[in-house]
Amino acid sequence: MRFLLSLLLCLPMTAMAAQVTDLYRGEVPVASRSNADQKAAIADALAQVLVRVTGDATIASRPEAQPLLRQANNMLLSYGYQGGSPLTLEVSFDGQRINQQLQAARLPVWGAQRPETLMWLAMDDAEEGRILLSDTTEQTAQLQDDAKQRGLPLTMPLLDLEDSMAVSINDVWGNFVGPIATASTRYSPDFFVSGRVSNQGEQWRYQMSLYAPKAESEFGLHRALVQRNGTADSREAALSAMMADLAAYYAGRYAAVAGEGGGETQLVFEIEGNITQLVALERYLRSLAPVQDLTIHSVMGRTITFEVELIGGMNELDQLLSLESRVQLVGADDGFEQDLGDQPRYRWEDR
Repeated sequence: MRFLLSLLLCLPMTAMAAQVTDLYRGEVPVASRSNADQKAAIADALAQVLVRVTGDATIASRPEAQPLLRQANNMLLSYGYQGGSPLTLEVSFDGQRINQQLQAARLPVWGAQRPETLMWLAMDDAEEGRILLSDTTEQTAQLQDDAKQRGLPLTMPLLDLEDSMAVSINDVWGNFVGPIATASTRYSPDFFVSGRVSNQGEQWRYQMSLYAPKAESEFGLHRALVQRNGTADSREAALSAMMADLAAYYAGRYAAVAGEGGGETQLVFEIEGNITQLVALERYLRSLAPVQDLTIHSVMGRTITFEVELIGGMNELDQLLSLESRVQLVGADDGFEQDLGDQPRYRWEDR
């Protein structure tokens, strides 16, 4: 077993879908390179990181986060200036130390593996009237920037001939989810959003509904997982608020909070028997926010049992496992080598 674990550390990591990079990196415009401006910018950059890692747009104002923000310089890994107008300070922080501090403060930690969201969004535009955003429309840039700031993997529809034949702007504006769900299948997202941003005099109103492509009611109709709406003083603020609501929902579903549940559990997987498969599986599990530590408990043929120490509850871990396309929950009669009673068992399919 010791030889097996040593071998695990030496083999390359398998790429994972929707793996967000730069979670612990912030960029802040600065007026100068002075010590005072630098210190303030480092704290602002850490606030950016905390929003991304917790999914909470208000995290910087929460009392529990204040001690961490005051220690921003102690969390530094590196920083550097990027010239231009404006001058920008780029800061990289120690993710492990930040996570430890968040856990100590009982604040959520949302890991790098995140759901891919397809965004169908219609909006009022002063020049073009009512428009439907695509991956190339000018108005999409701010939406993508906001999603990046919050660590949200976001896909925009192509709005090519295939999309145009399946869904119309009126479908999105009216949230007629049937055609939208049909048009979404080609993108294979984890979730899709149907939303609109409308001008109402001096204010802008946003409405959005989030759906899982395969989640349907008993009547064959898609049911929204969550619906959000609100108003803002500008279209840009309305888009930002929409992204904040989406991030908050996902963080509530996938982030781990120390002290909520926790403890130890076992996970049982069947793999193809290739050591590279075992490497990929172990490193995938270690990347999940609720997993504080894990060890291989036993190996019986192709069946691997892991002892897992959790930070948060088992519910968050279950949600993340259901999100990963390489993880399949299998039934007791589905050819599993070992009889485990009622214990859940999974199959790892990394091809």
